[in-house]
This record gives sequence, structure tokens and C-alpha cells, in this order.
Amino acid sequence: MRVLGVDIGGTKIAAGVVDSETGAVLYSERTPTNAQEGGPAILARALAHAKHVIASANVAIDAVGIGAGGQIDYRTGVVLSATDILPGWAGTRLAEAFAEAFHVPAFADNDVNAFALGEHRFGAGRGATDAVFIALGTGVGGAIVTNGKLHRGKRGTGGELGHLMFGAVEGDGYYTFEDATNGKALAQTYQFSKLLRQSPGSLCEPITGVSVGEAALRGDDSAASTAVRIVGTNLGIGLASLANILDTERFVIGGGLADLGELLLEPARKVFGENTLPIFRDTPIVAAKLGTNSSVVGAACVALVGIAGAEAGMPYIERFEGDAVD
Repeated sequence: MRVLGVDIGGTKIAAGVVDSETGAVLYSERTPTNAQEGGPAILARALAHAKHVIASANVAIDAVGIGAGGQIDYRTGVVLSATDILPGWAGTRLAEAFAEAFHVPAFADNDVNAFALGEHRFGAGRGATDAVFIALGTGVGGAIVTNGKLHRGKRGTGGELGHLMFGAVEGDGYYTFEDATNGKALAQTYQFSKLLRQSPGSLCEPITGVSVGEAALRGDDSAASTAVRIVGTNLGIGLASLANILDTERFVIGGGLADLGELLLEPARKVFGENTLPIFRDTPIVAAKLGTNSSVVGAACVALVGIAGAEAGMPYIERFEGDAVD
């Protein structure tokens, strides 16, 4: 089966044709989202890009899967809400639009759920019955697989791990797991580390999570290395709490910050081992495996699981995500 996977984010739209048996991406391309143009224009751009990719791949597709920003009703493929990163996106009928455009079954889900489905089926989560998937980037998203199925909760939006309360700040405010582990946290921690060390550091303004990460990977900026270690420590603290609650089999870390690899994961594992119950201390914390293709493969997996559920006469989330689709 050939499936078109479409990922719609605030900065880019990626589309690719994916082999359902192997997860191999046969052809893919990206294009800017131009999100400032608003929801209807974003949808039109995504449809046009998808048509271009199918024509360039020169293959027939059997289904379309879409992973997109915002909260999405996976049963209907409708965007329930979205941040200002995708203005006018709420109310967009994603699955319906793609089904009408390509005359094949189409399914849509939140982009982090799509990431989890892809990694669970073809990547670092493969073979795990229970796993937690976390995407670290501009924000922090999460998805929980338990007993082989995505945990949805009553309203279908479970897994919003980035919103876990992480601590209090001066006054009446609080900060979250996302505040402590995203790209902005990395940049702010770098600036604070420079002040403490009274060192100019190697980076010029504007300082971003990307620039701090690059400096840490080069190994030529001690403030950057310290910032990554602190964010990794924050990650480990959050994972320890999740392990104590969920007794999960594996943590899979993706998103842009996961490119930091062991610089981020080693301090996370250290503090995780120090702050979780003894029985959970050997829980693997691993980097996602699908790399640059993760968004497209994950989106394709939204369709694969959707088809499996439809064939079983039930919403796709009720079916075991690992089942093969012939």
C-alpha cells in the first residue's frame, strides 16, 4: 500500500509517499506554510503541495494521513483549536478536504500523535506495548501509548505532557514542563549561565535554542554546554514523574532538541535514575529514529491506523496500532 503522509506545521508543509510495509519514504518534498495567510490559504497550499508530490512521485496512492498543529478530533479530522502559530486554523475540515481532493480515505490527527504513531510502528518505539513519546522544540508535545494504543482520554486530547505543572514562580504564577525543556528554555538558560560565569560566551544576539544547541555540539562554548545539561536535567525530572505514574516501558524523545543526542539524554538519564522509584530506574530513554522523515512517516501511520480501525468497524484508536495493514 502507498500512503501519502502530509505534515502541516507553522513554518513548513511536508508531504511524502510512504510504503506501508516498511515505512520507507519513496518521495517527499517540503514547502513553506506561509501561515500568516490564514487557515483557508494554508489548507489550499497543503492540498496543492500534496498534488505536486503525488505527481512527482508518479504513483497511485491508497490513502492520505495528515498530522497537523492544533487539537484535532481524530474521529472527524476537524481542527478543534489552534494557537496563533496557525491563525484561522480552527474549524478546518482536514480529512474531508483531502478525501474529496484525492478520492481515497483520509484521516487527520495532531502532529505529536502522528510522531508517536510513526515511531511506535517503524522507529524507536517499535515492539513496545507501553511507551511515552515527547517532542521537544519550540513547544513540548507528548503522546502516551498504553496497551498498544494511544491514550486519548475522555475528550480525545490526552497526552498534553508539556502542560504538566513543574513548579511555582515569584508571585502567583507557575511554570510547566514545556517552560523548562523547550528551545526558549535552552536560550534563557544559556543567557543566565553566561551571567553567572561572567563570560561573554561565543554567541551573538539574537540567542535562540538552535544557536545554543549548535554551540554545545561544537563543544566550544561552556555556557552552551551548561545550558543543555540543565535542560536535560529538567527533562529527566519530568520523565521520572511520568515513570512513577505510568510505569511505562520506554521513553522516546524527538523534536529539534533531540538532535543534541547524548548531550541532552545523558543528564536526563542521570537525574531520572536518582528521582524515580528503584523498579523504574532502568527504563530506557532513547532518541527517536525516523529523523527528517518522522513527520511524513508519522502522518502516513495516521492513515494506516485509521484504515485498520475502519475495517474493524471501530474508531481507529480502538485498534492495536501495531497491526499490519495489507
